[in-house]
Amino acid sequence: MSTPSASSNADEPPQQENHQLASLSSLPHEIVLSCLARVPRSCHLNLAHVSKTLRSLIRSRELRSLIHKKNSLYVYLHNPKNKTYHWLTLLQCEETMISYRLAPIPFPCHPFMRHSSAVAVGSEIYYVGGSSEPSSDLWILDTLSGKFHQGPSMKVPRRGVDTWLGVIDGKIYVIGGGCDEKNHVEVFDPETEIWKLLEKEKVVPPRFGCKQYIASLEHKVYMVETGGISVYNPREGRGKRMVGMVSDRLGVAGSNKARKRLSVRVNCVCVVENVLYACFIWHGLMWFDTKLNVWRELVSRDGKELTFKYVHAMTEYEGKLAAFRYLNYGHMSDNTKSVKMFLFALDRVKDRVCGTIEWSGVVAKIPNSSDFLHCLNVSD
Repeated sequence: MSTPSASSNADEPPQQENHQLASLSSLPHEIVLSCLARVPRSCHLNLAHVSKTLRSLIRSRELRSLIHKKNSLYVYLHNPKNKTYHWLTLLQCEETMISYRLAPIPFPCHPFMRHSSAVAVGSEIYYVGGSSEPSSDLWILDTLSGKFHQGPSMKVPRRGVDTWLGVIDGKIYVIGGGCDEKNHVEVFDPETEIWKLLEKEKVVPPRFGCKQYIASLEHKVYMVETGGISVYNPREGRGKRMVGMVSDRLGVAGSNKARKRLSVRVNCVCVVENVLYACFIWHGLMWFDTKLNVWRELVSRDGKELTFKYVHAMTEYEGKLAAFRYLNYGHMSDNTKSVKMFLFALDRVKDRVCGTIEWSGVVAKIPNSSDFLHCLNVSD
């Protein structure tokens, strides 16, 4: 991946650029900001290197307020074969504006990102637990400036493999990863940059060999793993915040009865419009009914079950669910595999969730040995 080159006269653009900037500065301030708000966020880093004036505008609160409702989707790739890492971002193709592609973006790559848990708050991505040994480090990636810096240290060192992150009311909750069975839950306020240590909560670590996925909704943190789901509720009383194994059942749409156990592996988890979705290796894409505490199948518009399997990463994108799947693995002569994206529109209809694939297509080709480490939806 290439990064923007820094030159000695980076803040002194050529004469042609000076002429363009002079024309830009002659426009009313509101029009300039309106124009910049229409520029894809993936281009902001390059614009910030053109001049001090543009850099100031790109980082201004006024511009952030104009593009507040916009979302950006970022993917962090790891290639263990040559030990490289890459960032990609989802873009609309300029030719048609109805198709998409994953394009390289010059964000910094750091070894800490590999084993860490990551969560996005606003335009920043936060990383904790990036080591097999207990660590108190917090690292922050600002997606607007492209800067990666270390934040205030946690009060309790944690192991990356057992550390879980959730976001409630704009604050980051760090659960698990401590050195004993009873762990202090910590909460970080990005506005004040202050850590607060909460009471000890009994946190059951994931089963051996089972990865646990985290999602936040309804002011709670849900931890999904093979065979069940647990929840942390900070609004409950002392000793009642951590609830283990809320559900391990698959429900039936339109019925209050739960049927067979969900004992299969979870591939990925995300939240769209305050509904929790997970993809199971056998059952495919499911949603979680928080009223009955059961997993349910999605249905199509005609009421039939919508079976969708083999998802390698997914996240929310502009109110829809973006699911990614690898294609042609091991069959391409250039040792690459294709990444296909499916964009689902989701509607809650009574006790059902209807899903419709609005768009699908190949968005990237990546090396066979590469995999998604993080797939995140970021907004300002």
